[in-house]
Amino acid sequence: MQEEPVQPVVPPASQVTAPALQAQTVASPTASLTPIAVLPPTGRHFLAVFFFSFVWGIFGADRFYLGKIWTGLLKLVTVGGFGIWVLVDLSQIMSGAMRDKQGRPMLEYDRYKKFAQRTVMIFTIIVIVMVVATGVSLYYAITGIMNQYMQSGSGLNNLIPGGVQNLNINQLMNL
Repeated sequence: MQEEPVQPVVPPASQVTAPALQAQTVASPTASLTPIAVLPPTGRHFLAVFFFSFVWGIFGADRFYLGKIWTGLLKLVTVGGFGIWVLVDLSQIMSGAMRDKQGRPMLEYDRYKKFAQRTVMIFTIIVIVMVVATGVSLYYAITGIMNQYMQSGSGLNNLIPGGVQNLNINQLMNL
């Protein structure tokens, strides 16, 4: 009586998870089995490229991660192309146009593009609120100091050491 060889049972691609990278087989003491390996996709992940660009883009970290060493060094030396290169790279990454050195697109772009857009939008709103709050607080601080010295009766004389005197050009030359 001859036994039939046992074929490996591999789950469909949609059910393969990280622990299931090795082939699942039905064990038989007499059958020789060839394991089937499921290879991970090649390329760079969108979230990694996005965060490298968003956080350390001025130093060229996104370019180094994508394998573009020379442009990464140039971006590092020019401090992100004086900020312009950083914005260009970030917009390319967020639009999905950025490729790695081999020309491969970023992995899972479609899945995480809305997350990246929300992150940039929230960051922009926070920066705008902080700039406006800083401007308003500076305005009130400066007007408060000026009002305090104007009400003291001496005007700006207290701000300048020695007070304001009527100086002529000869006195300035002798200083």
